[in-house]
Amino acid sequence: MQIIYPSLPYQPATVDPLWVPEYAWARAHGFDVALFDIETDKLLPRLSGAAPALYRGWMLSAAEYEQLAHRTPLLVSPAEYLASHQASGWYEAIRDFTFTSSFQPAAQMPAFSAGQRYFVKGLVKSFGPDSVVATAEQWHALAKKHELSSTDVLFVRKFTEVLTDSERRFFVVDGKAYGALGTKLPVELKPVLPLLAPRKFYSLDIAQTAAGRNVVVEVGDGQVSDLKEWSLADFGPTVLRALSAV
Repeated sequence: MQIIYPSLPYQPATVDPLWVPEYAWARAHGFDVALFDIETDKLLPRLSGAAPALYRGWMLSAAEYEQLAHRTPLLVSPAEYLASHQASGWYEAIRDFTFTSSFQPAAQMPAFSAGQRYFVKGLVKSFGPDSVVATAEQWHALAKKHELSSTDVLFVRKFTEVLTDSERRFFVVDGKAYGALGTKLPVELKPVLPLLAPRKFYSLDIAQTAAGRNVVVEVGDGQVSDLKEWSLADFGPTVLRALSAV
């Protein structure tokens, strides 16, 4: 399998330092590797053969991912990338297994009259400690601090307490979920996998609520998901090897 990693900006022959360990592991274990510099639109070296390549690197916008897809065939198509990377691409498919949520413009404030709290994020990223909003004042402060326009679409989620340290990241390859150190996906969340088919590679973050229910926190594209509780020594032989067989 061929894997593309990010280079330093404007240095297409130099691996971004944060991706050096995985890049080195992949090379040492027989994977063909290349570097992509989004700034100069260079892919080095040129990949050979017709087999699609896996991208492992920083988050890319829709336009940037299309840019890479024009350079070489990719294992995950641009449409499939967005279907996992953006909340609007996966929420409806698994709404019964995650927190009740809605998509709304920043100009449309949710109700706070009954003491509701919300976890607010963009289609991809959260707003860090500002994400939990419980009053109109906090809503307006978030919009001002993060310079949101009235038409920016927000992913507004019912705030639900989860147990400390219960969140786990699974990587799903061709419909099979892999957990760190062999952790199994909870039985009640297994119906999520066919609902998210035919996505080839995505991350699935789960947690346990204070009431003891296992829920999906979010879905992400596996190519741009970090390892969280995984070690590289576990991720490489488990996930990258599984991908090489797809």
